[in-house]
Amino acid sequence: MEKVIYVQLLDEGTVVYRPVLSLELSPTVYKLGGALTYDPKNEKWEFLPGTTVQVEEKYLEGNKVLIAFKRFDMV
Repeated sequence: MEKVIYVQLLDEGTVVYRPVLSLELSPTVYKLGGALTYDPKNEKWEFLPGTTVQVEEKYLEGNKVLIAFKRFDMV
């Protein structure tokens, strides 16, 4: 199942997140999508498209969302 995961943008001067449609591997692990929308000339993502990440729930602007917070290396 695909869900929107938020990835932090780096070098923005404040905390900013990019919504990225991603593939759920488990309730807390996702493979980031975004390969067609990622443009390294305009944004620096904390985790690149295709990276498997762990997520946690946070509130952004009053909405509960899933934030990518750690790279997940499948063994």
